[in-house]
Amino acid sequence: MTVENTIQWDQDADGIVTLTLDDPTGSANVMNEHYRESMHNAVNRLEAEKESVTGVVLASAKKTFFAGGDLKGLIKLGPEDAAEAFELAESAKRDLRRLETLGIPVVAAINGAALGGGLEIALATHHRIAADARGVVIGLPEVTLGLLPGGGGVARTVRMFGVQKAFTEILSTGTRFNPAKAKEIGLVDELVKSVDELIPAAKKWIKENPEAGVQ
Repeated sequence: MTVENTIQWDQDADGIVTLTLDDPTGSANVMNEHYRESMHNAVNRLEAEKESVTGVVLASAKKTFFAGGDLKGLIKLGPEDAAEAFELAESAKRDLRRLETLGIPVVAAINGAALGGGLEIALATHHRIAADARGVVIGLPEVTLGLLPGGGGVARTVRMFGVQKAFTEILSTGTRFNPAKAKEIGLVDELVKSVDELIPAAKKWIKENPEAGVQ
């Protein structure tokens, strides 16, 4: 299979890199092989060029931010694929952890649904901004499919909220939150009124919080 690039790189005059998720193989961004390879390459480049990068914005060119796991691929997996599937999940988590620990501020600009793996990508950033607009839903619905979040969502929600709140309000329910409720809970840090305001708001936050990514 030919792997397609799903992440576009754009760096502005202030050194802020916008990584735009845009899978050319489907109508939504999902955590497939194209994404995994593209994110790995993007993080490699960020590490290599870190001295000239002042911040990172994760955005989407789709109507959704990121739809989550590749369910079509998951359905095809059998017991004999367990080891390979585990390593693929671990490699995706490693790249998100590398993004999280770059030492520069990283912001998620959530323009649409951020579910499952989509929210897990956003949780690996230091600030999450969502458009308070129709179609924006945020959550970890894996439990409704008999699955657990496999991209770091368990560890990050527990770290953010503690075991009880993470389990009872987010992980065990599979609830899909609207932007206002997601902000109330703490999954989202900031709301803007429209999708067009997302990137400017993300860049503004980066400029105001240059040390946000320092561990």
